[in-house]
Amino acid sequence: MLIHSSVSAIERRTEQFSTEFGYLTLPLPYAVPGAGMGFGFLGGFNNVPFGSTETTLDIFGILITGDIGGRIVLATDIPVIPKMLLLDIGQGNFDKGSFRSYSDRRMNSDPDGYVISELSDTRFRFTRLTFTFFDRMLDIFTFGTSNKSTLSAIRDKDGELIYEANQSFEGDSRSNGFQIDWTDDRTDPRQGLKVVYTKSDSPPTTADSPDYFVDNYNITAYLPVLSYSTFALNWYRSGATVREQGNTNLDYLIASETATCFSNCDAETISVLAKNRQSTNQYGTAGSLGGTERLRSYVGGRFSGAQVESRGAELRWNLSEEKTAFDWYFIRDVRTGFQVAFFYEEGTVADKASDLWNEKRTSAGIGTRLVTGSGFVYRLDFATGTEGGSTIVIFDYPWGTFGQ
Repeated sequence: MLIHSSVSAIERRTEQFSTEFGYLTLPLPYAVPGAGMGFGFLGGFNNVPFGSTETTLDIFGILITGDIGGRIVLATDIPVIPKMLLLDIGQGNFDKGSFRSYSDRRMNSDPDGYVISELSDTRFRFTRLTFTFFDRMLDIFTFGTSNKSTLSAIRDKDGELIYEANQSFEGDSRSNGFQIDWTDDRTDPRQGLKVVYTKSDSPPTTADSPDYFVDNYNITAYLPVLSYSTFALNWYRSGATVREQGNTNLDYLIASETATCFSNCDAETISVLAKNRQSTNQYGTAGSLGGTERLRSYVGGRFSGAQVESRGAELRWNLSEEKTAFDWYFIRDVRTGFQVAFFYEEGTVADKASDLWNEKRTSAGIGTRLVTGSGFVYRLDFATGTEGGSTIVIFDYPWGTFGQ
């Protein structure tokens, strides 16, 4: 009764289980350093009906051709029990892929001090089950992933081969958590408070790996301004707790990395990778900064560590809230809002909590958001920081978590 009276103190502006059908189809040309170039195609369908029956089911598919062949299929908000129990499932595979491995996890690391780890035969699957109550003001969820890949090569920042490798990785992870969404609208909040907590378990995958878990906290406050606009404030904290350290003997880790190399082995690069493994084995790894969500002017995963914290502010100036249907062949939906956003963010990472905010990095920028009745939020951001600028195109507000 106490919870019910609390969540009823703020009223939702719109229906929280939208069944408004919408779709988006887009070409996706790409160029990934160390992996190649090609062309992809995205299809997203929100609230897919079955005959005359409206549902909350969303289906997304991505087909990738060229140097990186692959496909991704996702189905979200499957109404196992309508308006109470929702299921998300998905799987994907890539023939090739890559990610950056920085030589130093600290904030003062060299932005060019990284190598590109090239992957092949990558497979992943995920499942999320969500219980939702009080008009989606309270969600309790569990999330599981399974992935497998092979490290095939290490390249320099320009994509040139340093050495070839053949090392397979396989692992499972599970997260549990809850979201309290005490706002006037889940998709486009203008007032209220959103609190998300997740706990992710990272058991050891090999005899040398650490055993740890990660606590994630994400709090966003929404303050109404300018009639129907919003000032949003966000605080994020992610921290790893190690139950048992992995192998931290640097000589052993260097020998282990060397054993996976079978051509053009480079001692300096192997030492960098071994030192990164040593830090992870001792402290664990929590979240990261950079990319589409936090410190948006930096590349994805630019800063990482066992302890991560960030805070941000964003003015979402709503220019229109008139509902307007549109159908442009490749996209169909109902526009419910158009915004111009001004944002500022700062963040820090460290291996020890006591070292947080000894150094920080900042991002600032401007963007637009097109909010639709089906639940899509089309976001275009331009961000700038000390390492240059970044342009982001994505389909959600920033500061997202598993609870979104």
